[in-house]
Amino acid sequence: MTHMLSDMTVVDISQQLPGPYASALLMQLGAHVIKIEPLRGDPSRTLDRDMYDLVNAGKDIHNIDLKAPAGVVRLHEFVRSADVLIEGFRPGVAARLGAGWPELARLRPRLVYCSVSGTGQSGPYAQTPVHDLNLQAMAGIDPGPGIGVPWVDLGTATTAALSIVAAWHEAGVTGAGMYLDAAMLDTAVTWNRVKASAHGQPQPTYGIFPTADGYEVAIAILEDHIWQRLCVALGWDDWAGNREFAHYADRIAAAPQIQERLVESVSRMGVDDLTRLAQLYDLPLTPAGDKPAATVMTQLEARGMDQDGRRFPLPLSPRTSDRDF
Repeated sequence: MTHMLSDMTVVDISQQLPGPYASALLMQLGAHVIKIEPLRGDPSRTLDRDMYDLVNAGKDIHNIDLKAPAGVVRLHEFVRSADVLIEGFRPGVAARLGAGWPELARLRPRLVYCSVSGTGQSGPYAQTPVHDLNLQAMAGIDPGPGIGVPWVDLGTATTAALSIVAAWHEAGVTGAGMYLDAAMLDTAVTWNRVKASAHGQPQPTYGIFPTADGYEVAIAILEDHIWQRLCVALGWDDWAGNREFAHYADRIAAAPQIQERLVESVSRMGVDDLTRLAQLYDLPLTPAGDKPAATVMTQLEARGMDQDGRRFPLPLSPRTSDRDF
């Protein structure tokens, strides 16, 4: 763990995933995180215990009833010496609990107060309960039958953590706190605008494909020059120099034909042979499903991630200060 934020104290009264993941990232950078949960605990303790343990490991956890006057007094005690507060209630709830921005800012003028909500603190949908699936749909994304990784939750948390660090730095200069309104819908819409979902669009060489030995590989080929390398690797001599498929738009138009041949070629090879072929021809072809566990873990260990994943890797080199380039 780095100690870059060792002077930061965070009080996190949020639950589930977005707020707690934001405070987990801050803790990974050295912040001290005090997590306040209701007497019955964060609901994710029972809804997804593995997620709860991963996101909240190492935090200073206190069970406090914020609906009771004594609980509010305890919260205010923590806030008086805190730098950051993160809350994830629907708009208006924190204020009713004695934990709103105006009240806490009076206690701690330099406090950075971050509200994480589904759609923001104002507007016609402000009080609508939402989860990741709702937010993706509202942003115009078709997630299919399920969302897999809740990227809106995690993306909002990461954006919130970045904004908190910037606001905390500013507070250190000016002595004045700041209110941050982190809306998950904002993240969903922004990310979808940056790279619109291609769900439903035919992708001839982009997907998961079964191998001869019962495993799967992920193939993600978009660029024209890599397409040429794929043709050579798979022995598609008739397509390697074929101008009909030379450009991505041409291949999209012929997606069913190309994908049919790719499925057939991959299904005749084992995952290890395909992996070696990918290395030889420098292709974005990697094991998928159950097969990659050992090889991917080797890569993650080289990056410093522990086996149980209780540390969130951050793009910080431990040797930067040594000038060892």
